[in-house]
Amino acid sequence: MSRHGPTRAPRAVRRTLTALYGAAIAAVDPHRVAVAALTLGRRRLVARGRRGWASLPLRHGVVVVGAGKGAGGLAAGVEAVLGPHVVGGVVIVPAGYERTLAGIALVHGGHPVPDRQSHAATRRLLGVLGRHPEAAVLVLLTGGASSLLAAPASGLTLADERRMSAWLLASGIDIAGMNAVRKHLSAIKGGRLAARLVGRPAAALVVSDVPGDDLAVVGSGPTVGDSTTFAEALAVVRAADVVRPVPSRALRHLELGARGRLAETPKPGSLAARACPTLLVAANATARAAAVAWARRAGVETIVSLRRPLTGDPETAARVIARWIRRCQATLGGSLPALVIAGGETTVRLGDTVGRGGRNQEVAVAVAAELAGIPGWALLAAGTDGVDGPTDAAGAFADGKTAGRAIRAGRPLADALGGHDVHPCLAALGDLFAPGPTGTNVADLVMALVWKDRGWRLPPRVIQMMRGR
Repeated sequence: MSRHGPTRAPRAVRRTLTALYGAAIAAVDPHRVAVAALTLGRRRLVARGRRGWASLPLRHGVVVVGAGKGAGGLAAGVEAVLGPHVVGGVVIVPAGYERTLAGIALVHGGHPVPDRQSHAATRRLLGVLGRHPEAAVLVLLTGGASSLLAAPASGLTLADERRMSAWLLASGIDIAGMNAVRKHLSAIKGGRLAARLVGRPAAALVVSDVPGDDLAVVGSGPTVGDSTTFAEALAVVRAADVVRPVPSRALRHLELGARGRLAETPKPGSLAARACPTLLVAANATARAAAVAWARRAGVETIVSLRRPLTGDPETAARVIARWIRRCQATLGGSLPALVIAGGETTVRLGDTVGRGGRNQEVAVAVAAELAGIPGWALLAAGTDGVDGPTDAAGAFADGKTAGRAIRAGRPLADALGGHDVHPCLAALGDLFAPGPTGTNVADLVMALVWKDRGWRLPPRVIQMMRGR
């Protein structure tokens, strides 16, 4: 038996999974991403994304506005490149995502449900645009922007927006459906911020937190034309299998819009939609690629990176991961571990349950239930923002012994999953992963190390890299 055998596996594997997570997060650090995307010339700022580029004149300076968990980091990167060309700005972040900025105001908003801070911060953001009418505009958007940008549509109040946001979060509707609804209840989402920028130079940098990287979905697409309609948003709400009634005023607004009584959101190809070229500068694929590169440098030879995003409910995603772990174990040769890595965002349907946990914690527990008692694997499922649901964790570790340990602790995994109450179980087992807010957000990562039960070892370079050699 190798000296790196089963008695030392849990600690070594968890350290390796944590290092992989760290490499992924470093690659999507918003400051780094912004600096890499921007080039400052004598008269113009050039911004480059994965799907195009934009150029902004510097004659009257640049106003920087934005929102999201990574907006502060993006703003810091913009200031590092632009320096005195920044003539003002406002970025909105949740508490815990602060960055030190020079000429751009950083203000707080509520997350995941918009609050009075979100409403006041959004008014301040729109105000700074009005105070610099000739300046170019650079918009910064990352995950979390939907609740931080709070400007209710005409006829609605902040209370209406809050009630509907809370209803959506408990509905089990996927992110695309939720954002279709949000766009049609807002005066700023769904391309309506872009409509305010018609006639002035503007561009947007986006760090995507949604599967598929649809720029119309990130932050509910304030700078992108909206292909959804009032009728579709209303259909999403009516199709949801939710016991709680839909907030009445928001429902009435959607019904009026579906009957053509309200103006639609700006559509793709419209003048408003073209007013603000929107550039993808980082996404879940960026983080996964960095983790894969770290693993290869460490000597991991077999790597399975799933191209299709993990979506749907956590148990469905868990079955996908479990299936790939089994395949790797069946085909893996030698003593080195394999890496299985996937990204995406699952959706928890709470119903009437009032448990405590998050989608990543549920994925970890569900995989542990699928592979209960099967040795030779361990995984980390975690949100890249450092947060998983209304908890103090980003996600959790799991392995073949998790289910047995849970039974011995009097907390069977089936009970925890059935009541959506996985956090207390994982806390009792010491399996929570809590790195704290990361300052970025590109959805979730699931990373599993897989090895043969006997004689496995980590590549020597893994230990060296974790020691900083």
